[in-house]
Amino acid sequence: MGNRTFLSVINADKDSVDYENTAFETNNFLAPVWFCLVSQEQFQRYSGQLMQAWSRIQPHMDQPNVEDLPEWECFSEAFQWQIPWADAAEQLRLSLPGTLAHFPALAAPVHEWLETLSTHVQRHSAPVIHLELSQYFSFTDDPALYLKDIQEYVTLWLSPHPSQAKVWQGAADNCYMLNGEHLPWREITAAQPEQAPENQPAQSIPPTSGKRQPKWLQELYIWLLAILSAALFLTVYVKTSSGWLAVLGFLIPSLIIVLWNVIFGPKKTSRPRLEAATALKRNSTPSYAVLRIEHFDGHSPIGVDGMETGPSEDKSLPDLIPWLQIMQAKVLSSHEVELMISTENPPVFALQLHFKLDEQLVAKDTVSAINAIVLAHKM
Repeated sequence: MGNRTFLSVINADKDSVDYENTAFETNNFLAPVWFCLVSQEQFQRYSGQLMQAWSRIQPHMDQPNVEDLPEWECFSEAFQWQIPWADAAEQLRLSLPGTLAHFPALAAPVHEWLETLSTHVQRHSAPVIHLELSQYFSFTDDPALYLKDIQEYVTLWLSPHPSQAKVWQGAADNCYMLNGEHLPWREITAAQPEQAPENQPAQSIPPTSGKRQPKWLQELYIWLLAILSAALFLTVYVKTSSGWLAVLGFLIPSLIIVLWNVIFGPKKTSRPRLEAATALKRNSTPSYAVLRIEHFDGHSPIGVDGMETGPSEDKSLPDLIPWLQIMQAKVLSSHEVELMISTENPPVFALQLHFKLDEQLVAKDTVSAINAIVLAHKM
């Protein structure tokens, strides 16, 4: 069977962990991706409680009935590692940008991992991440060595470094070794009707105008306008016998309606694009910008707070596009990316931005990294 580890999502008011709450599991190894949810403070807190419990049980380890002692029960409970989702999500959003910017090949499997995790998080009103790693401790029976392994995985996310390249490359080549076995909620509860996720990323552009009038009502307006114009034409012509005044009377209703729509009527569909451009601090539709991701020895536009545009000939581009304002990214060519940016003012409108990447970058991996980070901010 092996020594298994589990990542589960439970509700804050729940004491026990059922197997149906398990989102991922591994056999005889730790999944590196799990620890993007763990801050250094969370690790230090967990390490402290485990070492404190170990100091109490260690003098009794040679006793045959050690597992019956209250100290052993306390030691077992010290392995219970629970992280409120608010804390885990905050660390997730801090961890992903740096690592995915420098190791973009990780982005696709990480995005898949986040999609599965999301199916569990959305099931709870107050989700908590539960890490069950006690069986992995059996490999060493030494808490110092056990915690050393965990610290190495936490450091992978907190401090990206060129020396990690081989570690991440090996993990990216085997998604199971990177993420563990996926157990989406929808597969576990297949007998129940699947519910649509509440926090699903936008997949389409919402309509930019209000509710349209029925076609028959529009035709009625046209007929009424024609009748009114004809009546004015005949009335003016009969009373004045002037052809040009009759023509002017015929045109007056149409002119009034045109002026009313220009001044007070709904704006043209191009208006939301102008508002979106204003929200992004630009005066016109942006031109192509060059984004350079130089690994470890230069500046990366994938930042903690959003996509940095960097130096560009187009002075109207903003310095930063926040992650929450990015709806999604897609590949246009091998070195060209399109971002769909949402406006803050309703109705929501998507502004499309095109970026040319450095020739050393692969658009597919960059897009996967962007979409993974965007998903993390929507969870």
